[in-house]
Amino acid sequence: MNVGLPLVEKLRHAIVRAFNEQGFTYAEIAEFLDIGEATVSRILRLHRETGSVRPRPRGGGRLSPIRGKVASELRLLVAATPDATVSELMEQLVKQTGIRTSLAAMKRAMHRLGFSRKKRNSSPQSEIRQRTVGGAVPSPHF
Repeated sequence: MNVGLPLVEKLRHAIVRAFNEQGFTYAEIAEFLDIGEATVSRILRLHRETGSVRPRPRGGGRLSPIRGKVASELRLLVAATPDATVSELMEQLVKQTGIRTSLAAMKRAMHRLGFSRKKRNSSPQSEIRQRTVGGAVPSPHF
């Protein structure tokens, strides 16, 4: 089964026919079509309420405030200060545009604009090791 995706329309019509024309119960339809009873219930409720089995439009979330001119400003900021952290870029963006958003939204916007996450070494190396002629690393002598 396609998890998270709507059932194909043919299967939705089959559910309605099985219930209305053949008189099957929700459990019988679910077992026969190898789907959950809750799915059968949702499809039949949708048909009762709308007269159709077409899925309702998917809901949307809040749009990011970092789009259009604000996204262009962010691109310019990154070009001007490529070594700045996301927090520093966010501070600059607020100063220039007045747009406030979360750090997570800023990171998503950076990703949408094609910028990748910079990784730094966890700590600087404590000493430089020299290789010998054979390629082996000599042990430190004090």
